[in-house]
Amino acid sequence: MTAAGTDPEAWQEKCLISIIPHGTTAISCEGITEDITGMEWGEKDIEGQVLINGGRVAKYTSMTDESITLKVYPVNAEVGANEGVVQHFHQILAGDDATQPIVVANSQERRKFGIVILWAETLPANAVTVPVTSKTAYRIQVVNAYLTSYKPNFDDKIFSAEVTFKWTPFQKGAGANKREESTDGTVALAAAITVATSF
Repeated sequence: MTAAGTDPEAWQEKCLISIIPHGTTAISCEGITEDITGMEWGEKDIEGQVLINGGRVAKYTSMTDESITLKVYPVNAEVGANEGVVQHFHQILAGDDATQPIVVANSQERRKFGIVILWAETLPANAVTVPVTSKTAYRIQVVNAYLTSYKPNFDDKIFSAEVTFKWTPFQKGAGANKREESTDGTVALAAAITVATSF
């Protein structure tokens, strides 16, 4: 029998992030948890409906859209070396520009993305690799996300950018677009997503 891992007091500092653009291979990187600047999960709000007798019943409102904002440090406009972001925001139908000099013009096209974020007692090679059994882990996976915002800046006197991925909480057929998973180490997590549009 496999021994359980040890839960940390809190998941912090390092994590692994994989971004999977639709139709291409995953972009895998190491992340600093504090550089995840926004995790806006959807709200399942209610509204009190007044009854004739003065009582109330809860009227459900539909779950709102979800998003995550990450801080990245692009060093060029390429995508092949996983060093740039702008071509993912301004997708072109003809495919990514890999010919020097790289030119990225504004585009009306959009592409879907899968997202995997992993915290683990012992981090594996990348976020889509299942952590070893006997180690605790926590994972967030998203499919059918869109890159809706790319904001370069020179905060802290270094070139960086904040990128926001946004998705609806459910697909057209009502299947979920996000899942969160954890393990105490007695059983390994299931295989992670490898495509942008389905679990």
